[in-house]
Amino acid sequence: MKRFVNAFLVALVIGALASISALAGDKVEKKMVTFSSDIMVNGTLVKAGDYEVKFDETTGELSIMKNGKVKAKTPAHVEERTAKAKDTVLRTRGESGGLELIGVTFSGSNQNVILGSNGAMSGTH
Repeated sequence: MKRFVNAFLVALVIGALASISALAGDKVEKKMVTFSSDIMVNGTLVKAGDYEVKFDETTGELSIMKNGKVKAKTPAHVEERTAKAKDTVLRTRGESGGLELIGVTFSGSNQNVILGSNGAMSGTH
């Protein structure tokens, strides 16, 4: 009986640890999106079409994937929103034929994913 109780307690502890690690797991957002025209992502041209956009908050990387293959990858960071987003939104700069992806907001998220390192500075002094 003592052996059974010890085995049960060990199983209970292992289960609790597995649950905690699952809850504290990687913060990864993924959504399918359609680029209606070609777009630049961190210097890489991504052709118009359907892609999976994935942001890993742990590594600070946003990936654009098609059929499981990474087409473009860029550093990114999050900025808080005042309310949860209703839809997934792609933020771009430029005009058709010269679009550049500058951010993504995933539906249901209270954060905007902004391309580039947090606190990055541009320009000259």
